[in-house]
Amino acid sequence: MPTTITCHFPITVRITGTPSPAALERLGEVVEQALAARLSFARARIAAAGFTEIVPADAADAAGTARAAP
Repeated sequence: MPTTITCHFPITVRITGTPSPAALERLGEVVEQALAARLSFARARIAAAGFTEIVPADAADAAGTARAAP
């Protein structure tokens, strides 16, 4: 029987001062890279635990409720 593992990746972004529009635009890229790194780490840990078939689920499906867009 398949096992379901739900992972949550809290992300906190702290901004000091008044960022320029270019800095805010770059922020999205930085957050995306940080999330990709955490997902890669989680996949490796899950695979090391013996769960080699990893199928990503939509966040709304995993939580059981729809989430509002930012």
